[in-house]
Amino acid sequence: MPQPSLERSRSELSDFLTSRRARLSPADVGLPEGGRRRTKGLRREEVASLAGVGLTWYTWFEQGRDIRVSPDFLENVARALRLSGAERRHLYLLLDRELTAAVTPERKVSRALQRMIDGMPHHPAYFRTARWDVIAWNKPAERLFGYGRRRPEERNLMRMMFLDSAFRAMVPNWTSAAPNLLAKFRGDYARYRGDAATEALIQELQQRSSEFKLWWRRHDVLSSGEGIKTIHVKGKKSE
Repeated sequence: MPQPSLERSRSELSDFLTSRRARLSPADVGLPEGGRRRTKGLRREEVASLAGVGLTWYTWFEQGRDIRVSPDFLENVARALRLSGAERRHLYLLLDRELTAAVTPERKVSRALQRMIDGMPHHPAYFRTARWDVIAWNKPAERLFGYGRRRPEERNLMRMMFLDSAFRAMVPNWTSAAPNLLAKFRGDYARYRGDAATEALIQELQQRSSEFKLWWRRHDVLSSGEGIKTIHVKGKKSE
C-alpha cells in the first residue's frame, strides 16, 4: 500500500528541513541575532525571506504538506539553507512524487565483476547493495572483515559499524567514521524509502544503538564517495 510510504516521505522531508534550519545561526547567513530565541537556528520567516518565498508557503512546505513547488522554489530554499550538493540531491529525492520501487535483494554479482575484484590480490574490495548488504568480496576483504564467516544478514555494513563490537574496535576513528557512514547510507535511503527490509533495518538499529538513533535524527547527508578508511588489524593500522 503506497500511502504509508508517502506519509513517511512527508515526515522525512519535514524533519530534514527542520534540522537544516536548526543548524544555521543568523550570523551564518548575515542576519542580526534579533534578541532572545526560544529555539536554536533560524526562524521560518528568516528562511522564507532569504529564499524570497512566501512565509505561509514555506511553512506548509516544511511541514510536509501536499503542495506543489517549482524548481525555482526548491533551488531558492536549498540556497537559503546552505545545502551541500549531497543534501540538495537528497531534498529532490524526498520530493519525488512517484514512489520508488523496493530494493531488489541481490545476493550475487556476475562472474566478470567477481573476477575484477579477485584481480586485486593486495587490496580489500567488495560489492554492496543499496541497503548496504555486502554480496561479493575478494580474499583480502575476507581476511580483513570475515564476510564468509558471517550469516548473510550480518554482512550489512550498517549493522557491522553500529552493532558489531569487534568491528567497532577495528575502527580507530569510530566517532567520526560512523556518523559519516550513516550520512552516506541516508543518501541511498532516500531512493528506496518504503522498502520493508530497509525500514526494518533502520528500526532495529535505532532500538539497539543509541548512537545510530541520535545521528539518524540529525538528517545529515553525504555523497556516496567512499573516501579513505583506516582499520586496525592485529595491532597494525591499515589504510
